[in-house]
Amino acid sequence: MKKFKKIASLLLVLVMVVSMTASVFAEGTTTYTITAPDNGHTYEVYQIFTGDLHQGVLSNVKWGKNGTETEGETVSETILNELQSATGSDSEKLTVISRYVNLNNDAFGQVSSSNALQVSAGYYLIKDIDNSQNGKDDAYTTYIVQVAGDVTISPKSAKPTVDKQVHDETADAEAGATDGWGESADHAINESFQFKLIANLPADTAFNAYKKYKVVFTDTMSTGVTFESIASVTVDGVTLTADQYTATATAGQAGGSWTLTITDIKSISDVNLTDGANIVVIYNAHLNEKAQVNHESGNTTNQNKVYLEYSNNPNVGGEGELGKTPEDIVWVFTYEVDNTKVDATDSANKKPLAGAGFRLYDSIGTNEIGLIYDETLSAYRPVRDGETAEEMTSADSTGVFNIKGLDAGTYVLKETTVPAGYNKCADVTVVINATHVEAEGGASATTTLSSDSNVTNTIENKQGSTLPETGGMGTTIFYVAGSILVLAAAILLITRKRMSNAEK
Repeated sequence: MKKFKKIASLLLVLVMVVSMTASVFAEGTTTYTITAPDNGHTYEVYQIFTGDLHQGVLSNVKWGKNGTETEGETVSETILNELQSATGSDSEKLTVISRYVNLNNDAFGQVSSSNALQVSAGYYLIKDIDNSQNGKDDAYTTYIVQVAGDVTISPKSAKPTVDKQVHDETADAEAGATDGWGESADHAINESFQFKLIANLPADTAFNAYKKYKVVFTDTMSTGVTFESIASVTVDGVTLTADQYTATATAGQAGGSWTLTITDIKSISDVNLTDGANIVVIYNAHLNEKAQVNHESGNTTNQNKVYLEYSNNPNVGGEGELGKTPEDIVWVFTYEVDNTKVDATDSANKKPLAGAGFRLYDSIGTNEIGLIYDETLSAYRPVRDGETAEEMTSADSTGVFNIKGLDAGTYVLKETTVPAGYNKCADVTVVINATHVEAEGGASATTTLSSDSNVTNTIENKQGSTLPETGGMGTTIFYVAGSILVLAAAILLITRKRMSNAEK
């Protein structure tokens, strides 16, 4: 009888059994009810021992349906002694208990929010159904042991969340952005900027149940985004070295998915998951020539998204199955400015003017924005590394020289080659004033161009002036008078020669 009291005392000590496992007593010969919370989980109940429970003491302990020995036979003192000696962490206690439960047999029963289970007095192990949380945004649950009476499963679990942000210049970042980091941004094609991936693990003692804790970021870039490099990977502000994580992205990769994996967060020095953890990945990227370009207010397909997979099964040490968060999306806008050069000499009938050259400068008109003509875009775009900027030229027959892939801001267009016979035009100030924001729910984002934006421009050249002239008939008179004088001089010369000859 003392041995039975000892095992009852041991079971009372096991107040919390780690990761998806709970031990439950039911008292006496009365039938008791196990119920589950409304959390979408379905649990299996395994009967290890049966017995008589009186005032917290389990006596006449026998093997149950899911014990490792013959059902109904008395449990030996050797096993009771081993259970009594189980001390240490919850994981260590569970290691002892698991030797005496057969999880390969059919469970004694199942419990869910819509299906309670009636049990007799005994000792039960309760766990989530295998694979029931694989790939879901959830974790297998840690339970608290309940002794005597009806039992309601009290789940205890921990899971992370993921967030993605994109960096923008502070001056034109979205409302509410912190230091330029937000859910939307705008940039020029081939301009480097950064994305940030953030995994937040809440402070929770349930993380103690994991021997290892793995996280995998899966980042998917739209075709208009090109990966450059990993800038940093940190855990609680501590920068990881390249051998502490694995990234599959390659420099120059345009679009597609890639992963960054940290195999075991718990192996990183000074990281205690029970206090929570903040995992941050920052990488460099740019928009490429396939990026969607906005010429007016609207949406964009230039998006990047991420989801996080994470260890969610402490029952197997944190290895094997992974939970999966919902995706989080960010958006990047870029803009188009359309320009047409015309002959404005005839104010009523302005014709396209070819052959005019232009270059684009910053708002103060001193620093050139390097552009190059892109055949695939049928427009000029910002240069990439290794390309040489060229002068924009208004096209034959249309006078068009459009620019695709500009950041929001103010620019100056300067005419650098003037068509023969025309006067140079005044500099043109180009304004792209945009407000961008992610829609509620995060499924899209919108940019709105303000009324002072001028993204369509008609640029005029006038022909050179015909300078005023004086003269008319007066000039003719001068011509006639001159002719008479010449004739008179000739006659005089001939006369003198004849007189000279006569004298001789």
